[in-house]
Amino acid sequence: MTITLKLAKIENSEVLKDISVEAFKSDSEQYGHYPQGIESLAWHQSEIEKGHYYKIQFNSELAGGICVIPSDSEHIEIKYFFISKNFQNKQIFSKIIELIEKEYEWDKACYLITPYKSYRNQYFYEKFGYKKVREIQPDPDNLWVDTAMNPDTREINKLRK
Repeated sequence: MTITLKLAKIENSEVLKDISVEAFKSDSEQYGHYPQGIESLAWHQSEIEKGHYYKIQFNSELAGGICVIPSDSEHIEIKYFFISKNFQNKQIFSKIIELIEKEYEWDKACYLITPYKSYRNQYFYEKFGYKKVREIQPDPDNLWVDTAMNPDTREINKLRK
């Protein structure tokens, strides 16, 4: 089993859009809409052009995507982390978190943005040493991005040694 993280290319945008719409379908049903931009091919292409959108491959197959945005030398933001249902329960999430922690260096915080009612996601992140630092009350126009998670720096430093 080989799991890799590579910068996405424009030619990946349509497949990434399809996988993300499939992966976020239950969120759409719960919140009444998808995360902002997920359904738009133009959004995926724009994120790819910014250079922060990665494709996740399981062996040689495209399995999902993730946006990792460095805000400055002290912080990064992880959002839109999705895996196709065909590749779930294969420990891809845990491997990708490890790859990101090795790839990106930050001094203070890595923020993971997840819906405020996605208790399964929050539990998963907490297993990797991330702690909830705030919960934002839903905006009636955008119920999706509502919880930020922040790693315990001591745990992250242990992983890097």
